[in-house]
Amino acid sequence: MSAIHCYIIDDEFRSIRLIESMLKDYFPEISVIGTHTDPRSALVQLKQFIPDLLFLDIHLPEMDGFSFLEALPHDISEVIFITAYQEYALRAFDVHAIGYLTKPIQTDKFISCVSRAIEHIQLRKQHNLQKSSSLFLTDVNLKLTLHDGKVSALVDVNRIVFAESQGNYTRIYLLDGRQQVICKQLGKIQQELPSSVFCRIHHQYLINLYHVISYTTGLSVEVKMSNGIRLPVSRRQKKHFFDCIQMLFHS
Repeated sequence: MSAIHCYIIDDEFRSIRLIESMLKDYFPEISVIGTHTDPRSALVQLKQFIPDLLFLDIHLPEMDGFSFLEALPHDISEVIFITAYQEYALRAFDVHAIGYLTKPIQTDKFISCVSRAIEHIQLRKQHNLQKSSSLFLTDVNLKLTLHDGKVSALVDVNRIVFAESQGNYTRIYLLDGRQQVICKQLGKIQQELPSSVFCRIHHQYLINLYHVISYTTGLSVEVKMSNGIRLPVSRRQKKHFFDCIQMLFHS
């Protein structure tokens, strides 16, 4: 299962740090990809990517949490509202929030709420995986021709973590740690692989989205792959990368 990405919006910096600390202690599988105290600045960031989980304070400067959700250009699957006021609970569930936490946040309620969100996220991702599995598993048998031109091998696309351009050659990084060099340019390889699964993030790199463990955001974007290697996302390909993530895991 791919990493779970979350974003935190709260006008109290102390509250953000508390949620980050609790996630680190109890849910290390969740990666915090962004935080903000200003909802309008957060809206700008959230136009670039869609987190799996959003922690959202109801009382925010300039707009409340409900207005913030309405202003988003896309839906976020799971939302946990945070507030010091109990009276907003019914309205929170009217907008299909997965949870509602009152300040000060109690550890047991936090764990219960986030556990429920994780279950929903995993079920949704499994459903999306099943929808695309026919492409992912059977659409392509990539024939790899080694650089010496004497040996050919069929490689299951599931085992390809990413591919790296090396001029007229391409180096394939496999799940078992092996690398294979083939006498074919990366652009040709890209044409032979399912575009729903493989994304060009840089003129030098083509990645398997199912092997993305985490990614950074901001002016400089970097992805961490399942083999531990970190790769840069070029500024030209940044929007394309976030679009690919959205289509694969949030459709």
